[in-house]
Amino acid sequence: MEGNLVITKKTKRELNPEKPRCIVGQKRRIPLLLSILCLVCLLAGCSSTRLADAFEEEQVKAAARTVVDNLIAGAYEADIAMMSPAMQEALSAETLAANMEMINGKTGAFKEYKSVAAVGQKSAQGGDMAVVVIVAAFEKGNVTYTISFNADMEVEGLWMK
Repeated sequence: MEGNLVITKKTKRELNPEKPRCIVGQKRRIPLLLSILCLVCLLAGCSSTRLADAFEEEQVKAAARTVVDNLIAGAYEADIAMMSPAMQEALSAETLAANMEMINGKTGAFKEYKSVAAVGQKSAQGGDMAVVVIVAAFEKGNVTYTISFNADMEVEGLWMK
């Protein structure tokens, strides 16, 4: 039979023999592996922020309010006395006063505390820390104070924003 053309259905593999063959199970594994990876990341981010047993929440919040009250009143030496030896070396009352003058010039007079929250964290060395975030309202805006305490209730960190 001359002139007859025979057409057969070729598979994708036959049309492109150099393309690696994909197993159906591999297509299903990729989304599954991505889902598991996302779940692990979410769980790692949701680690406990509960205060360690060494801290009492109300005591930590009261100490943080004292720090902020001292800053507002200009009692910088009192705040320095509440700090750990490492913080006392790094921050002087004069430096603290200069920073507060700059902040006070932008914010005006203190009005009220808007919120106070305490959470637990681990220090870089693995020790228990309490971190208190205080949002204070002033005439011209809010200031957020973040104050970290070590297990001896010494101030280990003080940030103002």
